[in-house]
Amino acid sequence: MKKLLLAMGLSTFSMAASAAMVDFNTADADGNGAVTMEEAAAALPEVSPDAVAAADSNGDGVLTVAEYEALASQ
Repeated sequence: MKKLLLAMGLSTFSMAASAAMVDFNTADADGNGAVTMEEAAAALPEVSPDAVAAADSNGDGVLTVAEYEALASQ
């Protein structure tokens, strides 16, 4: 019974965390099709600045949809 309650609690927590994730279009506050480092930090305040910078895999200073989604799913 304890294992079942623990599993249910973890499932609920996971669903709440993913529901709180800000989607790319919302994070892209200026609507230019890219998320700046500042926009990412505002949308995902629990993510470290180093993680945001590391998510910019092509080094252009902004996050694409794929880069942002990879960061948000961490």
